[in-house]
Amino acid sequence: MEKESRVEELAEVLQVLANPVRLKMLALIAVRPRYAYELSKILGLSYPLTHLHVTALEKAGLVRSEVIPGPRPKKVYSLADFRVEVSPETLKKMGEELEG
Repeated sequence: MEKESRVEELAEVLQVLANPVRLKMLALIAVRPRYAYELSKILGLSYPLTHLHVTALEKAGLVRSEVIPGPRPKKVYSLADFRVEVSPETLKKMGEELEG
């Protein structure tokens, strides 16, 4: 089961990355940490839609969030330490693990 979960995990990350809006968000967050409100203004999206996208990025392990305390606490998003590699070699290794 663990072998299949690695395939499913990679598929989930790739599915999250397949969305151009999410790639734009990652690019903006790579420059510096951002608030969801800031991302929504830059990308011209509603706040609820922006929140759905950053939640998907966080669930996939691509960004992390931190709550900044204050009278009105805010959540700021920064890049997580991640690496996504899809190459013939990694696919072959996954296939061999699935075989046996």
